[in-house]
Amino acid sequence: MKSIYPTTLFHFTTKDWLYAILKDSFGVSYAKEKIESPNGTAEFGVPMVSFCDLRLTELKTFVGYKVDGSPLKYGNFGIGLTKDWANKNGLNPVWYVNRHSSVMDHMMAGVQTVSRLVDQTIHPNIDHQLRVTQNNMMNTYRYIKNYRGTLERRGQQPVADYPFADEREWRFVPSIEDRSILAFVGKRMIDTETKKKKLNASAAHIKLTFKPEDIKYLIVEHDSDIIDLVNHLNRVKSKFDRNTVRRLTSRILTADQIHDDV
Repeated sequence: MKSIYPTTLFHFTTKDWLYAILKDSFGVSYAKEKIESPNGTAEFGVPMVSFCDLRLTELKTFVGYKVDGSPLKYGNFGIGLTKDWANKNGLNPVWYVNRHSSVMDHMMAGVQTVSRLVDQTIHPNIDHQLRVTQNNMMNTYRYIKNYRGTLERRGQQPVADYPFADEREWRFVPSIEDRSILAFVGKRMIDTETKKKKLNASAAHIKLTFKPEDIKYLIVEHDSDIIDLVNHLNRVKSKFDRNTVRRLTSRILTADQIHDDV
C-alpha cells in the first residue's frame, strides 16, 4: 500500500551551510526548544539535525521571500534525502502535543521527580538505575514539540500561534549515552550565540553521514546559484564522481521555481 507521506525529507539552510553539508555531512547543532503546557513551560536546548516531511508541492510555504526580501522560513538552500536513509540512521518524527493538554504536564512532572530522586540518592546501585531512567526520559523528551505555539527566532519578531505540526518535523538527536552530550541543557546555557557555539563545539565530532545515492534533491535560491553548486560538487571529488554530479545536476531545484511553479 502506497503511503500518503512523501519518500523524501528536506533540510533547509543557508548557502554556506549547504556547501559544508555536501563536503562534510551534517553536524549537530543545539536548538532552543520551548514547550508550553497548561501548568508550565519547559525551555531547554536539544542537539539535533532537523528535517521536514513535505512533498514538493508543499515546500512553497517554506522557501521564498518576505516583503522585506528576507527568506520566508529557514533558508532558501536545501537538501532532500530519501526516507530509507532516514530510517536506517535512526531519525524519528517529532511527537506533537497540544499545549492545552495535560500530556506535557505529566511528562515534566515525571522528569522533575526522577531528577530530584537522583540528587537525593546516595546508594550507588539505585543512583545508577535512576540515572538510566532519567536519561531514557530525557531521550524521549527531546522529540516533543507543541502542535501550535510561539515561534521564536533570533533577530526576528515572534510569531504567535504558529502551526509547528505543519512542518511534520523529523529529528536526528544523538543519545545522551554519548558522554559529550549533556543530559539536560537549560535555557540559560543556550541563551546567547557564544554559549550556543560552545555547546556546538562540544558535539562537533558527531556527524550524520549520507552517501551521494541518498540525495534526491538539491535546492538553491536562484538560477544563478546552480553553476556555483555544480562547481562545488566537482570540487568535492572524494564524495561526488562525475556520474553522480551529472545525476544531481538534474535534481537541482530553485526556490524561485518552487515558489512560482510547483
